[in-house]
Amino acid sequence: MATPVLAVDAGKAAGTATIDGTTTTLAFAVQTRKENLFDDKKQDTVVVPTDKALGNTPPDDEVELSQRARRGDLLVFALRIDSNSLINVTVSHKGMNGLVILPGPWFQYTAAKPDTGTIKLAKRDYDGHSYAMTVDFATVPYAAPRHTTVPAPASRPIAAAGAPPSAPATTANIDRKAATPLLIQAVMKRDERRALEIIKEGVDPNGRDQSGTPVLNWAVMMCLPQVVQALVDAKADLKYQRAPGMTVLTEAGACPEAAKILRAAGAR
Repeated sequence: MATPVLAVDAGKAAGTATIDGTTTTLAFAVQTRKENLFDDKKQDTVVVPTDKALGNTPPDDEVELSQRARRGDLLVFALRIDSNSLINVTVSHKGMNGLVILPGPWFQYTAAKPDTGTIKLAKRDYDGHSYAMTVDFATVPYAAPRHTTVPAPASRPIAAAGAPPSAPATTANIDRKAATPLLIQAVMKRDERRALEIIKEGVDPNGRDQSGTPVLNWAVMMCLPQVVQALVDAKADLKYQRAPGMTVLTEAGACPEAAKILRAAGAR
């Protein structure tokens, strides 16, 4: 049921979020669109309140947002909204361990339309951290800052005689560990084709991001069954737990196809 919200200028947020006892003001809000997790013909609205302007980082670049948040440059909340229902809220913050996705039912969400409203969360504990927030928002579509174009040089340096041309960058000439960030980025963008190409090139199926979350868990959390199958076929570890009792099969609860693949492979 829609309720009135505080007067907030477009592109702004008004409120605070408290993580592990530290309160931060959220002042900005933009929106983007993402493919629905269960219906590829639909798109969800993603509302992104932050404490600082995103700058050159688009709100759908979850890899860069996550890295900036872990460095302490940003505090990011991403509200995934299907029609008028809040599905979940992804949180990126300093000291985070892996991807933090809080379930929608934890929140009190009211809005006259998906891009303008109020979200509240009474204090909740999750994965070793505590979260609470009360924020009003009025989003605008993200627009990258404008930059002055620097003219390209009139001519290119001439290569030394006999020097072989530089090979284009591909996953074929990158070692297995170096390819892991490329795979995680493709998975977070839900670029299934690109992710499968990288796996085919021989990426480490047990590679992890900077916080220690394996690529298999990323594929499960982003609900990419074909990528999950490819990693399972490549002998990815099925026993890793991000927290006691939080197995990769547990994390597949919102992705039935991935859960089926994992069960068939022996995950528990």
